[in-house]
Amino acid sequence: MTTVAPPRLRIRGGNRAPFSYGMTGDQVFYSFEAQAGRPAALILAGRLPPSATASLAGAFGLHAAEFARCGADVLLLIDAQGPYAQDYMANPPQSLQAVYCPPEIFHAWGFDSQAPSVVVTDRNVRVLAAIDGDGEKAIAEAALACVAAAPAEAPRDVFMPAPVLLIPNIFSPDFCRALIDHFEGSVHTTGGMASIDKRGHAIHKIDESKKKREDYILPPDNPLGERVLEALSLICLPEMKKAFQCDISHIDRIIIARYDDTGGYFRRHRDNSSPSVAFRQFALSLNLNSEEYEGGYLLFPEYNAHRYKPERGAGVIFSASLLHEATPVIKGRRYTLLTFLHNAEGEARRLALMRWPNGETGALGGA
Repeated sequence: MTTVAPPRLRIRGGNRAPFSYGMTGDQVFYSFEAQAGRPAALILAGRLPPSATASLAGAFGLHAAEFARCGADVLLLIDAQGPYAQDYMANPPQSLQAVYCPPEIFHAWGFDSQAPSVVVTDRNVRVLAAIDGDGEKAIAEAALACVAAAPAEAPRDVFMPAPVLLIPNIFSPDFCRALIDHFEGSVHTTGGMASIDKRGHAIHKIDESKKKREDYILPPDNPLGERVLEALSLICLPEMKKAFQCDISHIDRIIIARYDDTGGYFRRHRDNSSPSVAFRQFALSLNLNSEEYEGGYLLFPEYNAHRYKPERGAGVIFSASLLHEATPVIKGRRYTLLTFLHNAEGEARRLALMRWPNGETGALGGA
């Protein structure tokens, strides 16, 4: 059992952007609360003079129509107490919005004021990328490509949604591949389920009519395990706090799993129905290679027949009480990272279970 550390701020893909606010040039209050729902390219100007940002702002202005077609904004964030704030107000940049922010905003971003920097955020104001480049034109084009490739879904009427949280870009593609390679280079075992025997004792049960996959438990002190914990702390926990009002403090064992095209699946189940794992509150199912297999969908049949297949590096977080299943893989191999998360109350429950006679915590399930 591992305690999840509080998140540390780092400006990189997947992290939440530091909350930013200020006044626009026409004296309208702006904040990331208003930005939610639209991706954005943020040019961090800080205390730099207009001459240092004009060329970059102009390069973005050339693509203003394309950013608009992507439903994205281009914002120039300026230190409201900097020496050049009045210069920006007197000659506002064309084709993008200037926002005058308190100086502490730039401290939160870690902006060093040597040159303008560009960060692209998604509709949830999470960092998609920090853009570096040798020229303004290349930076603007890279930001546009990042916005255009952001996960998006056409608006539609929804009548029976499952109460799940889908988070993109938890892991980078390279880290996903590193986890797959580590799995293949390690000893893995047939996946079992937490169950009870006839006397009510917790057991680890193997039943291929119910579940068929290979599992490897990633030690938390392994460098890869440490990176997993860091990503979950920085990316997932803030989203869970916002969506579920739950302060997650503990994580169960971390599993890398492989479902093969020989029929890898996990039939309908709940992840905390056995007494030995009743402390589980939330489950995470994170795809490591979505583009390399067919089938292998995550379903929540109590709500609808929708098929969940997050892109590589993205995960689905849901209550461990929800009925769900992993459909058979019909081509290729599906690799996933699986774990369970709970708060202090759940941890107290787990420790109480450990004090019972034969109170083994059982084995991980998870789709």
